[in-house]
Amino acid sequence: MYLYMESECLSMGKNKKAIVVVSFGTTYAEARKNCIEAVENRIRQSFPEYGVYRAFTSKMVMKHLAERDNILVDDLQTILANLQDAGYTEVIIQTTHLTPGEEYEKKVLAVAEQYKQAFPKIAVGRPLLYFKGDDGQPDDFALAADAVKGQMPAQFGVSQAVVFMGHGSPNQHNPAYELMQRCFDKAHINALVGVVEATDYPSFADVQILLAERRVKQIILMPLLLVAGDHALNDMAGLDKESWRNPLLEQGYEVEIYLHGLGENTAIQDLYVQHVQDAIKGLA
Repeated sequence: MYLYMESECLSMGKNKKAIVVVSFGTTYAEARKNCIEAVENRIRQSFPEYGVYRAFTSKMVMKHLAERDNILVDDLQTILANLQDAGYTEVIIQTTHLTPGEEYEKKVLAVAEQYKQAFPKIAVGRPLLYFKGDDGQPDDFALAADAVKGQMPAQFGVSQAVVFMGHGSPNQHNPAYELMQRCFDKAHINALVGVVEATDYPSFADVQILLAERRVKQIILMPLLLVAGDHALNDMAGLDKESWRNPLLEQGYEVEIYLHGLGENTAIQDLYVQHVQDAIKGLA
């Protein structure tokens, strides 16, 4: 089956305006429903005049879903080709990727560029963390930091902290996580951000140094990821000795696990809706 790519709508061309929500994807059904589908549904509810379709960028995830579950999810290029054939005149591509990294640049922007002449109007909505508040632009980092505050305790004790696990970049340093850390520090939110990618920073080791410096005793581990999938379940909260959870327990910290992706956060969903609106208005 196809997810949110209804052949009837495309073949008849009832709706000539489309929003394609592009995610990395996940093989975890619950995370897909609670995080990716939740964002898609919020966008669908906010823009009823648009058809809303799903695309994934991870070929590994798409292959796994097809072989294991008989679930077929198209990549962005296939979706855009189908929309072109169906005579759509306006296409908004909204990525759910958190940062403008390699996946966004090569599998979203580059594909959109190939189809810039295929539609009278085509626009790409920016990732969650993009603008820095310069030159009258919104500060996406501050807005995201404020949005995730709803996941945190209303009041922190002096020895409590939230530790966020972000993804990071395997190829070049991704500054988005450092910028998020600055937002938390500026807002006096006792939260630390690390990344799971071994070649990027701030690393888990960097986080551990700051935990010791701040004399933290109680930690809430949270994924700074759209979905609570493999990284959250295994690298962050897994029983394996190399997960973030176990070394912290061994070091004497009290550790609480928050296993919810950012896609479940309605305030984060609203930010994606705003990014779609900005793309429609030509502000993205």
